[in-house]
Amino acid sequence: MLATCEKQPLSATSDIVYCKCLTIILALLCVLPVGTLAQKADTAQNPPAPLGKLFDVGGYRVHLYCTGTGSPTVVILGADYSFDWGLVQPEIAAITQICAYDHSGSAWSDKGPKDSCALRVQEVHTALKNAGIAGPYVLVGHSLGAVITRLYAAQYPDEVAGAVFIDHAFAMINRRPASGAPATTATTTTPPMPPPPASAPAGRIALGMTDDPNFSKLPARDIDLHRWWGAQAQGNPLSMADMLDCIAQADASIKGQIYSFGDKPLVDVSAAGALRPAPPAVAEERASKYAELQTKTDPT
Repeated sequence: MLATCEKQPLSATSDIVYCKCLTIILALLCVLPVGTLAQKADTAQNPPAPLGKLFDVGGYRVHLYCTGTGSPTVVILGADYSFDWGLVQPEIAAITQICAYDHSGSAWSDKGPKDSCALRVQEVHTALKNAGIAGPYVLVGHSLGAVITRLYAAQYPDEVAGAVFIDHAFAMINRRPASGAPATTATTTTPPMPPPPASAPAGRIALGMTDDPNFSKLPARDIDLHRWWGAQAQGNPLSMADMLDCIAQADASIKGQIYSFGDKPLVDVSAAGALRPAPPAVAEERASKYAELQTKTDPT
């Protein structure tokens, strides 16, 4: 994985906070490559007890799993679930408090209103307040969670001490404007999904995380939790159009600022080469090859 650190201009009063946040972020980088895993199972299991606690966020509850003590609190806004961080959370809990969040309708959280990025921002904000966990926070955003992190920072800038992006969802691809914004010729169509990795075996578009060698390193408890949740009905995830709209909203939220996080530490971690921008011609060629591969490998 590659990591780049963007250090923003510092004010005299932010040196101490910056250094502590950077220490926490560097600790995260040491354990992140084996931290985000998911699992499917063939059989359902009885619901296990929640790892953390459920907090009301306006007529329904979401699950927060917090361990460790100290400040600033690290808050994981992952695209997956609280138990996907079984190799990361204990390491960070030795340094400071860390909380993993399950959005409504996932894991132990109650089913909430129609899912959206704005809803997730409000859920985690309200849950943290009702749990009595004071900011500012170091937000860790994985995949779509990186977009949630950007939207959270735009809406509650005083509550963010720093951020880590992990494989930012759909970064550096052609995007469409947010809902209600004028569209241009280049952005009227939804961008195609990126092609699968060149190393993907023939006949498979994507590898399950059980294929990842790090999966077996998870504690037995977390493997069981993956099997439990993987066997449940997963509901309706955000559509591609919804996710692209989230990204457009996050892009619009910076309002032309060069340093959208001000003087706060920001680290971007991504799989080598996966998030680099491609010229339009290259992107079109990749989309064509991906569509061709789907046609050859889709049994329908």
